[in-house]
Amino acid sequence: MTTSVKRKRKFSYFSAILSIAMVLLMLGLLGFLFLGTKAAESYLRENMMVQAFLQPELGEAEIQALSEKIKAAPFTAEFSYTSKERAAIEFSNEIGQDFTSFLGYNPLMPSFQIKLNGEFNNVDKLPEVEQTLKKMTGVTDVDYPRAAFGNVQENIQKVGALFIGLAAIFGIIAVVLIHNTVRLNLYARRFTIKSMQLVGATHGFIIKPFLVKGLINGIWGWLIAAILLFSIQKALPTWIPEWESFFSGLMNLSLFGGLLLIGVFISVLSSLLSTRKFLNTRLDELY
Repeated sequence: MTTSVKRKRKFSYFSAILSIAMVLLMLGLLGFLFLGTKAAESYLRENMMVQAFLQPELGEAEIQALSEKIKAAPFTAEFSYTSKERAAIEFSNEIGQDFTSFLGYNPLMPSFQIKLNGEFNNVDKLPEVEQTLKKMTGVTDVDYPRAAFGNVQENIQKVGALFIGLAAIFGIIAVVLIHNTVRLNLYARRFTIKSMQLVGATHGFIIKPFLVKGLINGIWGWLIAAILLFSIQKALPTWIPEWESFFSGLMNLSLFGGLLLIGVFISVLSSLLSTRKFLNTRLDELY
C-alpha cells in the first residue's frame, strides 16, 4: 500500500470520526437545552406555594392538630407554619417600616405554606387541593398564584412539543449524516470488499473488520464530542450561575451514555448496511 493511499485512508477515517463527533455534539447541545429546561420547570414547580390562612384565635393544640392533617394529606410534599407575629415581622422588613405601630394592631393571619407533590402541582388538581384545605377546621382561606401555575403548565406543554419536533429533526439529521459519511468511507474500499468475496471469503469474515472499525470510529467520535460538551458545561455557569444546580451526576451519565450508544449504534449499523450493499452488488456496477 502506497503512502498516498495510506494518507487518504487515514483522512477518510478521520473525516468519519469528525462527522460523528459533530453530530453527537449537536445532539448533546440539544440534550443540555432539554435537561436544563426540565430542571428549570422542576425548580419552578417545587418553589410554588399554596397558602392556607388560619383563624387568628386558634390555640397551639389546634394548630398542631391541623399541622398533622396537612402533613398526612397526599398532596403535601413540604410545609411550614408562619405565626401572625412572624408574618408581621417579615412584612415590616419587606416594606421597610413597622406597620403595626401606626395601625395599632396586627391584621395578618397565621398561615401554612405548602409545597405540593408533583401529581398535584398542576392547574387541574389545584381546585381539589383548595377544597380539601378549606374543609379543614381552622382554615379561613386558601391562596395560590393561579396565573403562575397556569402559565408554567402551558409553557411546559409548548416547550415539550417543540423539543419533540427538534429531537425528531436532529435525530433524522444524525442518522443521515453518519450513515452517508460511513457509506462514502466504505465506497473507497468497495473493490477490496468485492475482491475478498471473489476469492472465497465469507460475508461474516469480510464484514467483521468494518464493524470493528465502525465501533472504534463511533467511540472516538463520542470521545471528541464528550470533551467538547464537558468543556461547554463547565463554562456555562459563567453566564448562567444556576446551571450547575440544574444537573445531577445521573443526568450527566444518562446524557453522555445515551450519546455513546447513539454514535456507536449508527456507525456500526451503517458499516453493516454499506458493506452488505457492496457485497450484494455486481462487479460491473461498482465502477
